[in-house]
Amino acid sequence: MKNLKRILLVLVIFFSAAAFFVYFSMTSALAPLDGQLNLQGLSAPVKVTRDTFGIPHIKAANKMDALRALGFVMASERLFQMELSRRMTQGELSEVFGEIALNSDKLYRSLMIKRSVERMLQHEKQSGLFDEKMWDEMAAYFEGVNQYIATRPLPLEMKVLGLKPRPFSPLDAYIMTGHMAYSFGIALKADPLMSELAKKLSEEQFQALRNNPLPVPFKIVDNNAAFPVLTEGLFIPAFEGSNSWLISPKKSLSGKSIFANDPHIGYSLPAVWVEAHIQTPEFALYGHYLPLVPFAILGHNRHHAWGFTMSMTDDMDLYRETLDQEKKTALFNKKPEPYQEWQEIIKVKDQEDVTISMIETRHGPLMDALFSQKSLALKWAFHRKENNPMKALKLMAEAQSLNEFESALKTATAPGLNVMYADAENIAWWVFGDIAVKKNPNSDMLLDGASGDDEYLRLLEWNEKPHSVNPSSGFIVTANSRPAMLPAHIRGDFQADDRYETLVQALSEKDLWSVEEFKTLQTENYNIFTKRILDTLLTELQLTPEENAKYVRPLQELKDWNLRSDISSTAASLYHQWNNDNILLILADLPEQDRKEFLNTPYAWQFYRRTILNENSPWWKDLRRSAVVTTGFKNAVEKVRQKTWGELHTVEYIHPLGRTPPLNKVFNLGPYPIPGAYNEINNNKMRGMGGDFKVVAGPSTRRIIDFAEPQKSWGINPIGISGHMLSPFYKDQVHLFIEGKYRQQWMDEKDIAGVKTHELTLE
Repeated sequence: MKNLKRILLVLVIFFSAAAFFVYFSMTSALAPLDGQLNLQGLSAPVKVTRDTFGIPHIKAANKMDALRALGFVMASERLFQMELSRRMTQGELSEVFGEIALNSDKLYRSLMIKRSVERMLQHEKQSGLFDEKMWDEMAAYFEGVNQYIATRPLPLEMKVLGLKPRPFSPLDAYIMTGHMAYSFGIALKADPLMSELAKKLSEEQFQALRNNPLPVPFKIVDNNAAFPVLTEGLFIPAFEGSNSWLISPKKSLSGKSIFANDPHIGYSLPAVWVEAHIQTPEFALYGHYLPLVPFAILGHNRHHAWGFTMSMTDDMDLYRETLDQEKKTALFNKKPEPYQEWQEIIKVKDQEDVTISMIETRHGPLMDALFSQKSLALKWAFHRKENNPMKALKLMAEAQSLNEFESALKTATAPGLNVMYADAENIAWWVFGDIAVKKNPNSDMLLDGASGDDEYLRLLEWNEKPHSVNPSSGFIVTANSRPAMLPAHIRGDFQADDRYETLVQALSEKDLWSVEEFKTLQTENYNIFTKRILDTLLTELQLTPEENAKYVRPLQELKDWNLRSDISSTAASLYHQWNNDNILLILADLPEQDRKEFLNTPYAWQFYRRTILNENSPWWKDLRRSAVVTTGFKNAVEKVRQKTWGELHTVEYIHPLGRTPPLNKVFNLGPYPIPGAYNEINNNKMRGMGGDFKVVAGPSTRRIIDFAEPQKSWGINPIGISGHMLSPFYKDQVHLFIEGKYRQQWMDEKDIAGVKTHELTLE
């Protein structure tokens, strides 16, 4: 008994000490919110006021001081996220996490992002385009980050992992924009798949499977490449889509333009954006920032607002190269030309370094580290030496007119974006980034790098790209679908037009709109095509009298359904499961891996919608539509078993350290039931069709700005601003977000003073 008591005492002391260490580490690393701190390099004191939701309002004597303070504040809330973002985008995760992160590191090294950024900067310096002031502003931001690291305790996660970050620099910010550009494109996933499917399907079936087939012959470039394991969302989320719409003063109850935007990004913990408000005598901005990037990705001030949706233009292509590795040449126009080669060395925790041999042809870097079949080169608009999206972000925030804002967009070639702009009197939309006219427009398949037959003919000029300024309709909508004004011979990776058509119909049916009505529209769990699809399914359903009696309850629920994917709806559960089971039956003859890959592309829903609504689809040549629909219904009823949509459709905010049990119970938030669905306006999307309904992506923020009162706009964050578990601002917005509610985004000093919770002075 004495020995047992001693053991128990030792265990109590040990666990108490461990608990104290964890608690002390977590509390000491909390962001400083009050009092005074020293920050070297400031020309005058900077005041950082926090509002009710912890948003920092940074008041400084000039922009350089404000950016230096912004870096310090952002590091105080998101340093661990910043370090993981840098490591992921530069292919350095394996050094910390070991072999589990090796595929991610191979991917980001192969994408050649860092090398491209260095070339762009060298090109700007040689051509006289380099902006010294901009570089100084970026450097000031990172001085703030680095001073935080040098003077404050590190977050618990970094202590647990033994991470001591090296100093951050402007180069890290440029490389982060490469992650945005990469996650917008799907060529690495889709092009080998579509080439493979073209071999296995009839031409009619294959054309019906593509997202926007073109009436030109296609050829199949030899393809035996196994699908790569792409883990771009391993520790930081991928960009998935977005909604945005604008109304001009003639459709606004306030008499001024109203702006709405909700970018769709993978859900994560911490959240994607860091919100911050900067006030100086010469510059003011309420911005949504990516950790690592000193200029706001989304923003507004009293003059104008901007936001993005993914344009889904096809700015990535894979070329099959013909190499002579002895002579170090690749064929082009059937003639050999030299290629470049180098090695990438990846450090792996507790293992030997891994070396990747890289080759770059005229088309781009080879993806040999990702594909079993070698010599596939990635041609990507991000690699162009003229590409400087960072300059565009800086100039967009500083623009004093619509024309100045438009000029800012001409400084970059990627990522592909629909840029939405509004000021008090104007609304506008432009496509940002390259759109190529291609000799072979079938660029959703592998292209031939040797013949010269599959090259780009030219890039569209600025005014040739889809755009709209103050249209007569009084509104503009973008939602990742194909723009009507894009020339027919140019394809893209466009998502379905469900959200676009739903929003256009809503905005067309009403003459005047208010902010409150915009809030309701932005959180609408509705898709205009749902009624048409459901009516078709019910018409095609063939049940015996006995089966009609057996299924009377679910059938009646579907007939009475309000067509909204609300949390309490059982009909929504059955409808979405029915669609899932139908597409699995339609594609049942595809090899399992091909089917799985296709169902995880944006093409899947478009194919399903076209097929289910078209009785003459070539896919019904060997299948009976009524038989598929009937079997799918029975399967769905058995799977759903009267569960509500909220029971099936849940979101879990996953922390980088919470990816495996039992750490998920410690670090993650949720799962929570969440309304909306894939391709509804409230676009909460699952991994892909045919699987479960666990939500992986959705609105990363919702913003509404009425230019009758831009200093009191509306927004929401899915979780909270802080990355610290013990912070009061860690998860204070979760339920507001799920319930479709908003909070105000303050810019006026008097308003900020009225909602002040903390105040820190940096001296």
